[in-house]
Amino acid sequence: MKVITSLLLLISFGLFGQTETHLIRVQSSKHITPFAEYDRYTLTYKEILLLDEQELVLKSIEDQQVIKELSTLHDYKKAVLPSSPIGPYLWFDGIRWLNVFADTLVSGATHQLTIRTEDEILEVRDLNAHYTDTTVAVRVFNPDPLSPFGFSYGGNYVDLNDGNGSILDSLTIIDSIKVQAIPGGAVLENDYLKVVDFDAPYIAPSTQPTAWTGGREASEFEQVMVVYHISKMNVYLDSLGYDSLLNYAIHVDPHALNGQDQSMFNFGYTPPRLYFGEGGVDDAEDADVIIHELSHAISHAAAPNTNTGTERRTFDESLGDYFAERYGRKIGVTSNRVFDWDGNNTFWNGRSVAYDGVKNYNNLFFSNIYQHTDIMTSAMLEFSSASGVNPALADMVVLEACHMLMPNQTLRKIAKNFLVADSLVTGGLYQNQILNAFGAPKNILVSNEVGNIVSASSPSIFPTSTGERGVLNPTQGNLRCTEYDALGRVLSMRTVQPGTSILNSHTMILEAFDETGHRFTLKVR
Repeated sequence: MKVITSLLLLISFGLFGQTETHLIRVQSSKHITPFAEYDRYTLTYKEILLLDEQELVLKSIEDQQVIKELSTLHDYKKAVLPSSPIGPYLWFDGIRWLNVFADTLVSGATHQLTIRTEDEILEVRDLNAHYTDTTVAVRVFNPDPLSPFGFSYGGNYVDLNDGNGSILDSLTIIDSIKVQAIPGGAVLENDYLKVVDFDAPYIAPSTQPTAWTGGREASEFEQVMVVYHISKMNVYLDSLGYDSLLNYAIHVDPHALNGQDQSMFNFGYTPPRLYFGEGGVDDAEDADVIIHELSHAISHAAAPNTNTGTERRTFDESLGDYFAERYGRKIGVTSNRVFDWDGNNTFWNGRSVAYDGVKNYNNLFFSNIYQHTDIMTSAMLEFSSASGVNPALADMVVLEACHMLMPNQTLRKIAKNFLVADSLVTGGLYQNQILNAFGAPKNILVSNEVGNIVSASSPSIFPTSTGERGVLNPTQGNLRCTEYDALGRVLSMRTVQPGTSILNSHTMILEAFDETGHRFTLKVR
């Protein structure tokens, strides 16, 4: 086998070598999953915050070795940083850095960021995670009144402005929820959520458990639905080892947005809020909507302040659709669409979670964040249901990959995160299934791509003592090495002494850090 190698000694911006004296990183969050530690940083230049720029460092839990680094601040951005910035913020508009103001507005259901200069508004961002309608339906629907029975909206199975109780109540189940007791009753609150009336129409949360097994015509029905399904989803996250992800009781208004036919997640409050509208079919009557919106909270918790950019925001919608469908599949309810009760009806069309057999990522143009959710959602669902894959482990891979999300990431880069996450969760057991699900004909992943690898030049190649290919540690100190194979699987993480081989027979990519934090990156072709 012919081996062409390239070796480059780099000063890692992720570790801020001494030459980067004006670039400072400030830790913004730390998350520890069952498999890795994720340290996320914001970046400043000459004491001015760089908007939308972040660094993420993945470390092994056992010995704190760096597994992977991600940074939005690429070399060109660094090269054109202004020598005398004014601020109060710096923002890269795709060509140059601009001195900008960043104004955040949080008022009621409004949560937006305006980026502007003194003379013009450059961008206004809606920071709520929502879409034109969401799916949502103890006495409860589980997950909705239609999909468990193979029914479609129409005929006897219609909303009738909450008036079709005689038919739809027969499609409910009776189950239990855990809430907080008070003298004379209980409040709809537990470790995971609190029902709060913070938005019009103003309907006070029920404190009478005797009303919670009534029919779906009562306002208590939607209140109990959100408690039931949000609690169940959180219990599932806990069982997977992600109990610290949503480490707060989210505030939920099941009757919100002044009757609009939409729902959303708003992280501008402490704690964050979920809003469920009542237009069309009440959103909180469909568990798909409830879990979709909660998934925005999961994404935000794993990777705060990263939901920027059309493809990155497309993934957030896809993630919500994925977990909504997975939530139903865990109880044996499978559908090719999400929002089976709230959508797919006379009010709005819902969304597909099945691959249409046509879309090719290489040819897609993203004009909005909902246009191509199906290609990503279908790939994730194909992976989780693939032969040999444990669906719960697949969910863990998805959750782990969420910790690697960065601002403006493309779907392809996010899919590569799945390969790294699988290396952490299963030791690379599901790499082929991921490549099959995200590969041709969808082509979100291309089989010969592995991670974010820096190519380099002019190595010294030495044979190992066994005659196999190899590269000796050329430094005078130890190297902390992480080896990857051609599929991106982590082969080993080890410390290599001077003069010993840093390249094994199956290594295709190697990242190594010396004792001063300088990074070697080796790519074998």
